[in-house]
Amino acid sequence: MKELTDWRAMYAPGGWVRAKALTDSTTVYMRLRGAGTGPHQRLNVHTVVMDSPSPISTHVWRHVPFQAIEEAANGEGVAGQAWDALGDNPVRDVLMSSPEEDPISVEQLERHFGTPEELRGADDPENVVVHANMLFLREGSQAAGEEPPPLTRPAGRLTDDFLRDLARTYKWLVATGNGAPATVIAEQTQTPVATVRRWISNARQRQFLPPGRPGRAG
Repeated sequence: MKELTDWRAMYAPGGWVRAKALTDSTTVYMRLRGAGTGPHQRLNVHTVVMDSPSPISTHVWRHVPFQAIEEAANGEGVAGQAWDALGDNPVRDVLMSSPEEDPISVEQLERHFGTPEELRGADDPENVVVHANMLFLREGSQAAGEEPPPLTRPAGRLTDDFLRDLARTYKWLVATGNGAPATVIAEQTQTPVATVRRWISNARQRQFLPPGRPGRAG
């Protein structure tokens, strides 16, 4: 299976984006609107609707790829710059087009992005084919963002909250070009590197981090 990060994004007319988490059933709908006038106005997220089978926590909100989606729409970041280098930005073109109707409910939003069969195929983690109007957020496609606060060594068992924070720090270190994130985390937490690697392994097992690959930071 080709390695992907946590989210896939589908974009549709009227500024709508559907972001689907690969590790659970969380789906986020967001609407981008122009900040200004003219064809080159910046698109920013103005409306957000989240649908999740489990309670929505601040950790879930923190990992929604708002920045990467805005960058793709505005020709910024890795994905956006790739489009602009070709002289065309299909993400922006679709978002700026007019919808046949404005969806006003989650059910209508689902239909806005395709049939149930099409969405099930697009959401399948084993499916690595880029569908029309879909953006795969691969590792490194998002900007590093703000530096996470230093990690503190857990006093007891490894909780999901700690492993989410560990994954956020790990991803930030990799995005900023650090080739030895486990060593940095070991220094932050005053913990042996071997222990930190076990934490990282636990984070991968619980799907807070994608599977490791030979030769990649670990």
